Amino acid sequence: MFFNSPPSHAPFPSDLPTAEVPTLSSSKILDNDIGESQRLYEACCSTGLFFLDLRDSDRGTDETIFELDIEEKQRYSMLNGTVLGYKGAGVGRIDSKGTQDRCEFWCMSKDDVLEIIPALPAPEIVNKNRHIFATFARSCHTLSMTVFDCLEHQVGLPVGAFRGRHRIDQPSSDQSRQIRYLPQPEEDQRTSLVPHTDYGSVTVLFNVLGGLQILPAGKEPEEQNWLWVKPGPGCAIINLGDAMEKFSNGLLKSPMHRVTYAPGEQSKMTRYSLAYFTRPEDACLMKRLEGSKLIPQLDDGEEEGDITAGEWVRTRMKAAQVQKDQRANFPGWETKGLK
Repeated sequence: MFFNSPPSHAPFPSDLPTAEVPTLSSSKILDNDIGESQRLYEACCSTGLFFLDLRDSDRGTDETIFELDIEEKQRYSMLNGTVLGYKGAGVGRIDSKGTQDRCEFWCMSKDDVLEIIPALPAPEIVNKNRHIFATFARSCHTLSMTVFDCLEHQVGLPVGAFRGRHRIDQPSSDQSRQIRYLPQPEEDQRTSLVPHTDYGSVTVLFNVLGGLQILPAGKEPEEQNWLWVKPGPGCAIINLGDAMEKFSNGLLKSPMHRVTYAPGEQSKMTRYSLAYFTRPEDACLMKRLEGSKLIPQLDDGEEEGDITAGEWVRTRMKAAQVQKDQRANFPGWETKGLK
């Protein structure tokens, strides 16, 4: 149910600067393969990004939501004070000049589709397919738990240190996001989604066309420094978010990334992506975790405060909505992303 490759989409160009992203086997990780678990840990400590091969998973996604007329979509717009529902292209900004973004979102809350909270207003096409959104949420949450279990072991944390902060039946800001990027004019191809780090714990992304780019650690966000991420067949792209960097006090990494136009002949196609953002439970405190010799200590005199994940996410979302420069005021922690 996750993603469906176009029957004859153009190949990814071979002459682009691409990031070296390891491909890991989900079955090996589930079997607690020592070598594969070590590779996952190394990826999370270096770039915070890897492919997870799901070749045996069901695939497919529905594009119907984006075919609704604009008036219908705007009835459920994020502009009504929430970050769920519909976000139209051009609502967000990609730079300090106010350049409009070029992507549409439809966001569904995990708490909504799993009936932890009353159902939020949605179009009929969404309401009659809530079971699909629920299945997707459970499946991606399970993938995230697999990553958490592996990292708990590799980092030397007590069993459940990560998993216990992401229980699926507890209120959180987890959400699925359907994303559409329309083809761009050849004479005006540019970034579609602002450079950012994700502010949750684990992002699971499905797409088959290029467009995702990452910025290597230590590099300035100059155009020549961005590297393309070439999609892997049958693979989900997994990246860590700022919450994991916070929990591990910088041991685990949250990669800076952006979305630009699809490269080569792929640029003529509409690009669909499907993402799931796993975030800590609302009541979870955003603090360095205890119990691991690998997690760095806090600096002398550093105090973290008692910020809950719910407060963390709300502050980050507000910063994104008013286009603040990727900063929020948390004691002892400088946040980095807008997503």
